[in-house]
Amino acid sequence: MFSQYVQKLLGKNPVKTKPIIDAERYDTLKSHLQKELFQPLDESKVFFPEETALVKSIRTETAALNRNNITRTQAYLAFYNRNPEVHWAFLAHMVSRNGGYHMTDLKSSSMTHLLDKAERHKFFLFLERANSAIFADAFPQLLLYELSKQKALPIRKYLQVFRISRFMAPIWESFIEEPHSPLLTTSLIINEQRMLQERVLKRTRHGEILRRLDFQLQEYLGFMNVIFPYENKQDGLHSLTGLTVERFADPKQRIETGKFLYGLLFQHPVVFRGVSQFTKEVPHTGSREDYWKKIYTSDPTTAKDAKVYSPTLHDAWADQIVFPLPPIDWFSNESFIEDLRSSPITKKADLTNKVLENVKQLKTLNGMKAIF
Repeated sequence: MFSQYVQKLLGKNPVKTKPIIDAERYDTLKSHLQKELFQPLDESKVFFPEETALVKSIRTETAALNRNNITRTQAYLAFYNRNPEVHWAFLAHMVSRNGGYHMTDLKSSSMTHLLDKAERHKFFLFLERANSAIFADAFPQLLLYELSKQKALPIRKYLQVFRISRFMAPIWESFIEEPHSPLLTTSLIINEQRMLQERVLKRTRHGEILRRLDFQLQEYLGFMNVIFPYENKQDGLHSLTGLTVERFADPKQRIETGKFLYGLLFQHPVVFRGVSQFTKEVPHTGSREDYWKKIYTSDPTTAKDAKVYSPTLHDAWADQIVFPLPPIDWFSNESFIEDLRSSPITKKADLTNKVLENVKQLKTLNGMKAIF
């Protein structure tokens, strides 16, 4: 199904797949993961004072960096720069940049008439909750791994304290023993999307946004484009690659999308070099002016018909209080393990013209809504 979606997107032959790990290692890992399903969740482990202090330190750092989309996005990049073997952190940085763009789009001049104030705020809260939930779950794992490089650390014991799915314990243990970046990245993609489904979309009011026609409309107009600026063809206008997220409500589809974006970012040297250069030169502000200065402006006093007003995140939205989520472990069925079997062999597609057309469509629709 996903290959058909990518075929439709790119207009090419169906995407081929490749194994993430060899058959023997997959079978071994699958066996370990199956055993996890029968292990009782032991949250009564005894912690020494230094262990308790470590837990408190990680919680404090995670909470501080989970303040808003800007702090989260930069935290991912800083971690990746320190630990480049953890590819997921760089992918998360780029996806989080896009999350910030989607948040500020709600206050852009192209959306002034499409959604009322209350609807925009509701949509922002949904995006913010999903963004912050993933960070709250993933960043303690990253910090624990980083500490494990410095000293022996019973990572399984700590994962339980932070209510991380038991799915991740064998994954991290395997990575620490024998690093395999694609396996870890895919596992984190699976974990975060399944966690999001169980803890946010199924059990909080934010899930209702997925059933709204407005969400489908923005999806159709490219609101859910995930773009990677990878080449500065001319001053103020980067070339873009990426894809459009469809059927966001389907966790399986989001997982396959994550796999595709990972392959796009790390399998193509031109894309990886270009995106890496972009992240070094352009700090994340949330404004789409970051990559298209000729199309967008973050200054409302200079916004004219020729440019779209795209505010920075700090100008668009105030920080939100992050509430804890229900500690539900999504890993309850061994069928979820199958997502570790393969990943798509991706081909780079230039989306620059497609995204430019989306911008024009959105401006046109917004203008028509103002009239009618």
